[in-house]
Amino acid sequence: MNNVAEIENNNVYINYSESKSDEFILKQNIDALVQSKNETIQRIAQDLVSIPAALVRLKWQNRREIYPLQVKEEIYGAAIAAIIEQNPELREKIMGRLEANYQHLVSRESATLRWSRKLSEGIYRTSTVQAVAVAVKEKPAKASSKGK
Repeated sequence: MNNVAEIENNNVYINYSESKSDEFILKQNIDALVQSKNETIQRIAQDLVSIPAALVRLKWQNRREIYPLQVKEEIYGAAIAAIIEQNPELREKIMGRLEANYQHLVSRESATLRWSRKLSEGIYRTSTVQAVAVAVKEKPAKASSKGK
């Protein structure tokens, strides 16, 4: 009544020498680390995409949000062109205001990128970032008109 089947090879390695056993375990650990490293490199290499390709992909993913902005930009451009056509003397004033607003947006974007870079580098933590502020030039304090 012996129901035990005979095992040809059970892959059990018995070694009485500790140095050989340690070498075997060390070799297995090194092989596992090399395999893990290779899998990580392969995963990261698959994730790497060129910047233009990533921008095209983002543009495609956000096309529903981008299209209305493009239409709005065209409408505003047509309206500004019509105003300038009717009142040519306002051209410099309108263009100056547009340039000032554009520069403000550029400075906000660069401030956001600066914060993002510092966050990604671990210089800041999100708990320390409360608002993205543009570097504003301080106005000189007004001199007091009171005499001493």
